[in-house]
Amino acid sequence: MEVSWKREKIRNGTNGSRFNLVAVLVGNYQTDGGAADNHTRQLGAIGEKFLNSKARDMRAFHQGLFWLHVDKKLNHLSIDPQEKEKIELTISKTVPRPGEDWALWSVTCIPRIDP
Repeated sequence: MEVSWKREKIRNGTNGSRFNLVAVLVGNYQTDGGAADNHTRQLGAIGEKFLNSKARDMRAFHQGLFWLHVDKKLNHLSIDPQEKEKIELTISKTVPRPGEDWALWSVTCIPRIDP
């Protein structure tokens, strides 16, 4: 199995065009007890602006939301734990997994800007 990335254009009202970066799993895997077959499955998407944001906690919050989706999708697939770990490592090179307190930004909203 491999992880590929695609860039999707999204419309954002009057702000013009923006892009999401989408993680896609490509390969043979079994879903919900069915036979293994060649599939593609979207694992998660994140706005490119959140990957490059200097607002550290906002960036971590959106990375955390991305990883919630990825973890949920991977947990529903019948794949070997070592293969799952390999997939997660590949994804984390593009979208790092945030620290455990990533969700606190939605409560505090205190901006911390990286230099």
